[in-house]
Amino acid sequence: MAPIYKIAIIQLQPEDVAVEDNFTRAESFIRQAAAQGAHLAVLPEYHLTSWCPDHPDFIAACAESATYLPRYQALARDLHINIVPGTICEVHPASSDSTSEEKEIRNMAYWIDASTGSLLASYQKLNLWHSERPHLTAGSSLSHTPHRAFDTPLTWGPDQNGRPIRAGMLICWDLAFPEAFRALVRDGAELIVIPSYWVSDGSDLDEARKRMNAGCEGLFIDSVLVARAFESECVVVFCNAPGLSQVVAPVFGRVGGEGMGRNVEGMRVVEVDFEGGVVLEREYKIRGDLRGEGWHYGYELGAEGEKGE
Repeated sequence: MAPIYKIAIIQLQPEDVAVEDNFTRAESFIRQAAAQGAHLAVLPEYHLTSWCPDHPDFIAACAESATYLPRYQALARDLHINIVPGTICEVHPASSDSTSEEKEIRNMAYWIDASTGSLLASYQKLNLWHSERPHLTAGSSLSHTPHRAFDTPLTWGPDQNGRPIRAGMLICWDLAFPEAFRALVRDGAELIVIPSYWVSDGSDLDEARKRMNAGCEGLFIDSVLVARAFESECVVVFCNAPGLSQVVAPVFGRVGGEGMGRNVEGMRVVEVDFEGGVVLEREYKIRGDLRGEGWHYGYELGAEGEKGE
């Protein structure tokens, strides 16, 4: 029997640059999730600052938001709950030159351990949406290893000797790239967590797409999440500030019903059975093919040692 874990998706609607207020509401939801027995709580992308890069206080809010990571670590430790605190924008020097005053903003996701509050993994968003590119610095792919899985405190049952469930993190627009999932699966990921700030109500579409299908972004999200869960044989957790947050498991599909409503704040705690991935791997054997030597499409990942000869 595969394990069943409770996962909380917290669809926070952040106010622009209102870091303390946004954190206070996030903390309240996490406490509610812990009280309901959740093992993992996930927040959306930009949950402390919102996405408002032209706001005069945006960079200052990003710098302030980085100081809240230790507060989430203390919260995880005190409540004994794993936390992926959405994404936190961090302001860093743009170069190692100590005389340079140039800054860069990194969009970061973290997994915080339930027992110790330590940071088990971090990920800097690699695939930036076009409106983010003038403002953010993308994670580097120069090393060819931007996507790494990691062991979590969640474990498999006794039949697998209680080994850790491996997870990976992606952010928002990364969802559009199956290569990101394949890289994580090749590294053993069985759970992929995706904080997001993806507008899906049609409000930001150009006129051509509105005429064709004003709901096309929602269709994209719903369709691709299910496809990724099945083709990767892994559980996918998508927490999106503007709506449609959902958890998808192989075989089972969406867990707990359809995605959460658009432009509403709330939380959903769902019980996720990880057995679907085990069953699919027995029949589909996709994960084995992805991780096998001489995989047909290995060159497409561009990973060291995996390029076609």
